Amino acid sequence: MSRRRVLVVVSDPRDAEGLPPEKVVLADRYLEGGDACADPRAVVVNLCRSFRYGGKGYYVSLLADARGQQVLPRVETSEGMGEPYGLFRALQEAGVPTVDMAEMRIRRRALDLPASSGAEEEEDAEEGPPRAFPLPLIRCGESEAGCRPAREDEVAETLAFMGAAADPRFRLPARAVFREWPAPVLRLQLLHEEEEWKVTQVAAVPPHHLGAEERRALVEALADEPRVLRRGREAPREARRASIAVLVDPSDPFSPSSPETIDRLERVAARRNVHVHRIGLGDLRKLPEYDALFIRALTGVAEPAFQFALRAEALDMPVVDDSQSIIRCGNKVFLEELLRREGVATPRTRIVTAHTPWAQVAELGSPFVIKLPDGSFSSAVHKVASREDYRRLSGEMFRKSPLIIAQEWLPTEFDWRVTVLGGRLLFAARYHMARGHWQIRSEKKGTERYGKVEAVPRDEAPREVVAAALRAARLIGDGLYGVDLKETPAGPVVIEINDNPNLDVGYEDAADGNAVYEDVVDFFVRRIEEAPGREEGAADGAEREREEETMERMRSPVRVRSAAPAEARGYRLFEVAGMELEYPIVDRDLNVVSRVEPAFRVLAGRGTSDIELVAVGFSNEIADHVFEVKTTAPVRRLRDAEEALVEGIGRFSAVLRDELDARLMPTGMHPWFDPRRGRLWARSGGRIYRTYERLFDVYTHGWMNVHASHLNLPFGDERETLAMHTAAALLVPYLPAIAASSPMHDGELRPSADARLAWILEHQARIPESCGELVPEYVESFGDYRKKVLQPMYAALDALPDTSAIRHDFFNARGAVFKFSRRAMEVRVLDTQECPKMDVAIAAFVRASLKSLTARVLAGKVALPPHELLVEDFRACIRDGSAALVSAPHFALDRDETGRTDVRAVLRLALEGARKAARKDEGPYLDLVARIIETGSLSERIRAALLPYDDRPDEEFTEAARRVYIELMDCLEANEPWARRGL
Repeated sequence: MSRRRVLVVVSDPRDAEGLPPEKVVLADRYLEGGDACADPRAVVVNLCRSFRYGGKGYYVSLLADARGQQVLPRVETSEGMGEPYGLFRALQEAGVPTVDMAEMRIRRRALDLPASSGAEEEEDAEEGPPRAFPLPLIRCGESEAGCRPAREDEVAETLAFMGAAADPRFRLPARAVFREWPAPVLRLQLLHEEEEWKVTQVAAVPPHHLGAEERRALVEALADEPRVLRRGREAPREARRASIAVLVDPSDPFSPSSPETIDRLERVAARRNVHVHRIGLGDLRKLPEYDALFIRALTGVAEPAFQFALRAEALDMPVVDDSQSIIRCGNKVFLEELLRREGVATPRTRIVTAHTPWAQVAELGSPFVIKLPDGSFSSAVHKVASREDYRRLSGEMFRKSPLIIAQEWLPTEFDWRVTVLGGRLLFAARYHMARGHWQIRSEKKGTERYGKVEAVPRDEAPREVVAAALRAARLIGDGLYGVDLKETPAGPVVIEINDNPNLDVGYEDAADGNAVYEDVVDFFVRRIEEAPGREEGAADGAEREREEETMERMRSPVRVRSAAPAEARGYRLFEVAGMELEYPIVDRDLNVVSRVEPAFRVLAGRGTSDIELVAVGFSNEIADHVFEVKTTAPVRRLRDAEEALVEGIGRFSAVLRDELDARLMPTGMHPWFDPRRGRLWARSGGRIYRTYERLFDVYTHGWMNVHASHLNLPFGDERETLAMHTAAALLVPYLPAIAASSPMHDGELRPSADARLAWILEHQARIPESCGELVPEYVESFGDYRKKVLQPMYAALDALPDTSAIRHDFFNARGAVFKFSRRAMEVRVLDTQECPKMDVAIAAFVRASLKSLTARVLAGKVALPPHELLVEDFRACIRDGSAALVSAPHFALDRDETGRTDVRAVLRLALEGARKAARKDEGPYLDLVARIIETGSLSERIRAALLPYDDRPDEEFTEAARRVYIELMDCLEANEPWARRGL
């Protein structure tokens, strides 16, 4: 295998001083392309002085990406670093200790200091020295506002060269920042607060701002090839209204839109909260990750783009142009027959075969034009002035096609190009003939020339020309068409209709500007957001109106009284909570079916992976048959969470019942689903899910057949939050005894009371650092958490190839985990129950128990047992449920001669503490939990109902199981506890 070459690109020759000359390329030379500059195996280190949009540095990164090269930094990196909130969010999600700019602004306001922009404001890196970072503020108790300017020994700056810190103290944070924002040279400011160094500012540094020693460090870093080859993940993006894939082929000289045009489309779309992303001809499998497809590559039935159009249509995805338009516009014989049949004015035309008499062709006058049916870009079009010309030229053409087009010649100074999108005028332009030629494009001795493109404002385009173009385009379809016309004394005539017409910055858009791109974006958004239509005449007007009213109600916002504002921050410990519940979708025979995506499409009116209805939201999971319903904002009262979840489940269940003949099934596992038949979610997150698929056997129960309830609780200050985490370690081991709901899988009762957690204990065994023993480890600080939990997990991933997609805190699968990105702890060991009321009851018990235990930990009233003892108790509860005997030394209870006690006694004592700590309105929930403690978990009650059938013929056991799970599904829709629980 040939070795990959490193190209170091500089915009100023002075910046090459000291760099290996064999690697250095001037930006101007690189932008010209050719040779090594276009080698897709090359690694490009972009050391240009500025990355401003449209500058050399910007285009070096942009073209490197287009050429398939690895580049540092990518355009997304340099652009993303100018968005401080996204920058710090990415660092926080990766577990990097930070004080972000929003927090620093709050601190400055608390001291009545002006909001200092620091590195937030864009600066011209080519002018003057780099702007100094503002002095950060540190939290303390010395001032009334609770913060003060940092002392000299509490703040530090360092440079990082390809991720290596100049100051060895900051080796780990520099490497972590580089992984998220891979720029060759980064300047970091760090603040020593709460016994750890936190990143407060990040900025890229151009080479001319480096001193001699710093340049030597950069040269040394560039010589370290493994470091150069490191790549960070793409900059994070906010959720979007829609995502449009744009298919491009950078190698195509006749591309209908230049890279700069797609840049402009991206910027216009971003302002409308729409994400536009380029994909290439090798990215067919990525198509389901987007909502729509805009083809900006060569079309034709034999071209790769045609397969993209077919795939998009199979996904029920809006696509321009669609396969029918490509077929119709791609053949001039078809167009001639269609236009003539519909009475659209065209030049006199003959469809000619090799046997057509010359006399018939000559009736068109002299000279006339002959064309191949599927020619494009003015190629395969010839002007015929004599019979000899015709014989010679047509003979060549008949060898390629049995039919050719002969058309009268209508000489004009220009052709009209009227481009139509969705039946409306997009733009109009005059395409002038190339100088000294009768066509808009000429080629002589290998040199191409084009005539002038003169854009005309839409409201100034001749009405009769536009009307003729709109009429012709309607005959093809509802996509994007470039209609070529000529004006004649008798009125405009249509020459041809093109799919995939040109749209280029400075040409077709010159008169109407951004309005053209806004119309393109709006067209796609309208198509995406359209509700799936019914067949014409399927319902009368009144029925359609009722259906529309029903869908309007289904999509209306869900609101609850105690929801905290989405933008709020700084909740007190246990002040609010959030919940997530997972369910599989089954058909009338209770077999798993993949109907999450079509249900989302009905409910949202478009293809999507997420739906938000203010207080409640829906999203996908890794398995494409599993659905998640969640509270979208924290709530102060858990009965409001129940209200929101019940409403969400009711709406989703109605869609499944009325549109898809399906239902939701509760409990932690489907009783007989074969996980080998599972499929990964394909609409979004493909890179993440495929990485999991490559690393683990995801077609097992631990991945494809597990459904949990997650409880999210807010951080307090660091001391309180760590105490809550310790309390979780002390409580999590005993929760399966009340929360288990999965006694069976593969059609049989299983030994473990909680079969879901029994699988989870093993499901990421290849990387045990990701889940530990599920029981959270004790930690003494956030820094200690990162050191003990996150760093080993990330190190294990880094040892494997191409794992950056899952190098996030979501990879942590412990029973309680910190989510620094949203400042919450998530409890993950709870099986989904038969109805939201029971899920919320258990959540209320967990929250109140943790609150009670946290207070005891903070007061120093708990002697922490050995962690391995907690793990033993946890495994006992997974295995034996409420019959488990456990050690639980941190609970004051009577014990047997082995030092163990009944887990029910542990839970009763925990419930006593919970009743004292809970809100008054949560008493009824705790009463339900008290009865669960005495009667056993849902898993145990299901087992009790099925045990009498366990030794009977398989058909009887299966039928009994079907009856049980149908009852549980009815409970879910009615939000009622199962009658056979004995509550």
